[in-house]
This record gives sequence, structure tokens and C-alpha cells, in this order.
Amino acid sequence: MWPVTDITEAEGARRSLLQQGRRLEYTTLGWNVVGIIVLAIGAIAARSVALAGFGLDSLIEIGASTVVLWELAEVAEARQHRAMLLIGSSFVALVIYLVIQSTLVLVVGFHPHHSLLGIVWTGITAAVMFALAAGKAKIGAALDNPVLLQKDE
Repeated sequence: MWPVTDITEAEGARRSLLQQGRRLEYTTLGWNVVGIIVLAIGAIAARSVALAGFGLDSLIEIGASTVVLWELAEVAEARQHRAMLLIGSSFVALVIYLVIQSTLVLVVGFHPHHSLLGIVWTGITAAVMFALAAGKAKIGAALDNPVLLQKDE
């Protein structure tokens, strides 16, 4: 039989890890909300399909972060499954949008402007998302949580 203090300490450690996972996911969520605004401005200024697609990806990532937060809150599995289907469908829709828009841009011969804002944001986002992914992978491994281990930017 486990001593009560071991169970209490283990539960406390699990709660702490869950809280850290939630903080990382809220950071991801916040970053993507800001990203939609930044990328919309950049996409409009540069008339760039690629930046618009990156902005749509940020919108989808907001949904994905919500699913991870549901998982960390231990919400009903059926609800998670529906949410995952919605997110998967959103990524498929994004791919269709990018294929159609990219094809049209190539056929018409349109050349977007350069976007310093888009370049800087994309570079910073890559660094931030890699750092968040490393933190989530560490916590996901400690919690044996496949959602934190497999879901990432």
C-alpha cells in the first residue's frame, strides 16, 4: 500500500505539471491571436496569399490549442473527438484554399510585394513555437500525455 504522503505528493506533482502545460498552451493561444492580427496586416499590405494562409493557420492553431486545453482539463472524450475532426477539416480547407489561390496567382502571373513585417513575424514565430514545443514535449512526457507530445506547431 502506498503511503498517503506519496499519493499526495504524486498528485501535487501531476497538478503542477498540468498547470505548466496549461500555461504553455495559453501562451501558444495568445501568440496565435496576436499572429492573426499581425499577419492580416502583413498579408493586406503585401497582397500575399502565403501570409494570408499563415494567418489562417494561426486561426486553426487557436482551435488546436483549445482542444489541448480541453484535454488538460480532462473533458469528455466524445467532445475532444469532434473538436479534433473540426481541426482536421480546417487544415484540409486551408490546404484547398492555398492550392486554389497559389494556382490562380501563378496562372495570372501576380507577384506579391515583400513584407518585412511578415518575414520578421515568421522568424520570431519559428523561435517561439520551437521553444513552446520543447516545453510541451517535456511536460507531455512527464504526464504521459499524447496530446502534448504529438500536437505542435
